[in-house]
Amino acid sequence: MKNIKPLFLLFAFAMSLQLTAQQGVELKNIKEINTTQLDFSPIPFGNGVIFTTSKSNRFLQCPPQNAGDYTDLKFAEKKADGTFGKPVSLSGGVNGKYNDGSAAVNPAGNKMIFTRNNMEGKNAADVIDLKLYSADLEGDKWSNVTELPFNSDDWSTCHPALSKDGNLLVFSSNRPGSTENTMDLYWSKLESGVWSIPTNLGTGVNTGANEIFPFLDENNTLFFSSDRAGGTGGLDIWVAAMNGSGQWEMVGNLGAPFNQSGDDVNFVSLNGGTEGYIASDRGHKDAKGADDIYHWKYTPDIIDAIIVVVDKETNELLPEASVELTPTEYGNMLDKIYGGPVAQKSSLLTDRQGQITVQVRKGTKYAILTNKGDYKTDKREVAATEITAKSPYVIPLEKDKYFSKLIVEVVEDPSGKRIPLADIKILDKTTGKVVSLTGDGNGETTTQIDCDHVYEITASKNPYYSNTVTLKDFKLDCKDGEVRIKVPLKSPNIVMLEPVFFDFDKYYIRKRDAQPTLDNLVVLMNQYPSLQVRLGGNTDSRGTNKYNDRLSANRANSAKAYLIKKGIAKERIYTEQFGELKPINNCTDDVFCPETDHQLNRRTDVKAERHQEPGIDFKTRPVSEMKVQSDRKDKKRN
Repeated sequence: MKNIKPLFLLFAFAMSLQLTAQQGVELKNIKEINTTQLDFSPIPFGNGVIFTTSKSNRFLQCPPQNAGDYTDLKFAEKKADGTFGKPVSLSGGVNGKYNDGSAAVNPAGNKMIFTRNNMEGKNAADVIDLKLYSADLEGDKWSNVTELPFNSDDWSTCHPALSKDGNLLVFSSNRPGSTENTMDLYWSKLESGVWSIPTNLGTGVNTGANEIFPFLDENNTLFFSSDRAGGTGGLDIWVAAMNGSGQWEMVGNLGAPFNQSGDDVNFVSLNGGTEGYIASDRGHKDAKGADDIYHWKYTPDIIDAIIVVVDKETNELLPEASVELTPTEYGNMLDKIYGGPVAQKSSLLTDRQGQITVQVRKGTKYAILTNKGDYKTDKREVAATEITAKSPYVIPLEKDKYFSKLIVEVVEDPSGKRIPLADIKILDKTTGKVVSLTGDGNGETTTQIDCDHVYEITASKNPYYSNTVTLKDFKLDCKDGEVRIKVPLKSPNIVMLEPVFFDFDKYYIRKRDAQPTLDNLVVLMNQYPSLQVRLGGNTDSRGTNKYNDRLSANRANSAKAYLIKKGIAKERIYTEQFGELKPINNCTDDVFCPETDHQLNRRTDVKAERHQEPGIDFKTRPVSEMKVQSDRKDKKRN
């Protein structure tokens, strides 16, 4: 007669090795609902679970040896103590003639999508395939059983899973386009109340093996069963997720203790991966039949850890250091999928004692990135066991930047005498920044420098030659907190400016000495083009003050005219007159003096007003040091 296709498809019944709880996972056989036959596909519903059960493990026999040996959907209420009440069959139209089971319920709890054998006929191979149907909950009965639009008599469509919002349906099918004609996973979206044309999840998930029994958790992480290569035997639980481009990608094998050498199906994850259900033929100590439903609970092994950040050289505690922990390798797949506050990236700052308190998960490796101001970044990867092996876990940071006080001394070369109030410029050759400072009365100035940088220090002070010294390779002194450097300035060249002497009561430029003196001044002013001079006219004490004032002005202007005639710009020459007010001796009114002493007062002094040439000190030669021959010997006029 008819060959009825089973709901499990290729389900094996080999017993597995005894499994004990490990990695914080506890498996508990739900003895109240399991039978000696097949019990699988648990789905949370209301205050309990809807699941699939049979009275026989012979899916391929038709007619069955005993009436009613096909699978039905049942509900069991979960009690306050965690146990379940007696299962009852779902009423209404969901339990039919053949196999009914493997269901999904929408978030509102009023619509179910479930699997059953094709009630309309069989395929070309004389097999009654599987189809998906929907039903509505009306009161306490499931009614309005309706085929989904993408079923076919020629292939199977089964094992529905609904997203949290009820708009995404994932199911298993061997329809055309499936990999090597095996069972693949497909998805469809509910658009305007109609399910879209199914799309294969792609080779990122599907293989040449069978992918069946999908389940979508609250984050749309996809759990499913597959007998593909790389498992532990039979059907294993695998995990996939949708990437940012909308493509499904594998996350990996769920691993022990969920997968074992037999068949593991119908993995259901609830409450952020902390509990759920699984159906399995494992050899659990409380196993009742070929396939039982288990409740699992995951309690991560969380350990408190103290991390301290210190200065590598001084062992000083470092407050406000940034410590960033990022899991790089997880102890199990649940940690990788759900993470949580101790399995995801966390960024903290050390307190005043330079420490943080953090929780880590046993079996997880962490990349630790530690930063602090002027310290080098510390990067390391360590296991949670290493972090907690000895408390506290110490992370030493090596100084990246050392700062020091720089003391600049400006001294005279070669005497070593301090030069006060010098102009000092400090060029940071590493950054290009220039700092301008002025030395104090003791010839010093102080600033802060980076020990890793190179500096050029330039000092200048008129009339000394400016000088630049380079500061480098000074880390040893720098780390001690103080660097002292001397900038020597060579003593200036002293250039004497000679006074111009005049005959008694005259202001012409006399040839024997005044002309050579002014000619020499012309040479100096051409040699030092920034030099400006001030010419101060003087007379001896003989004559009236008014007359002497006019005569001294004429003497200064006469010297200026001579310089201009020789090509010196008039803007470089200033004049002033002092009359008889500035004698260099005691030859004042009514004092008898020899003519040679009066001659020393008949002059025009030459003084440097200003100049920009470094290393030159213009001085006026003291008249008292000079011997000047007078033009006359009488004492009547000036």
